[in-house]
Amino acid sequence: MGFIGGGFSMDSLEFLKWMAVYFHDDIAALRVLLFLMGTQEPGGTIRATQREIASGLQLNRVHVNRAMGRVYALGLVHMVDRGVYQLNPQASLRGGTIEVEEAGRPAHRKPATRRVDQLELIADLDEDPTIPTEFKQLMLPGREPRQPKAEG
Repeated sequence: MGFIGGGFSMDSLEFLKWMAVYFHDDIAALRVLLFLMGTQEPGGTIRATQREIASGLQLNRVHVNRAMGRVYALGLVHMVDRGVYQLNPQASLRGGTIEVEEAGRPAHRKPATRRVDQLELIADLDEDPTIPTEFKQLMLPGREPRQPKAEG
């Protein structure tokens, strides 16, 4: 696995192009999304607090919080837990291998690994009832994303 960071990237070129156009008026949201994409683990998990993201980008936490709200509303990312986020694999996925539990594997052996499969990950996330609908129904680049419904 001799690529930068020991993994391979399956970031959609169409998605990167879409981001450049869609966030033309919101550089903070664009920077936050690029930061998240660049720090994801195989499978799209990001372990970082908003404070760490703000520090890494040299932005005010208020701007990071607002930007995160915008990318949540678009279904590009969702918060799994405090300081743990999941990027939508339909748009961007850091591939590679992840460690997996293997019953009966001796403790002195290296952990078992498996390759991250984008379609399998999408199916697993689709079956998870805790995942927001906006995340599951992400419209892929090339089409205009749905705007969040106004509360009324």
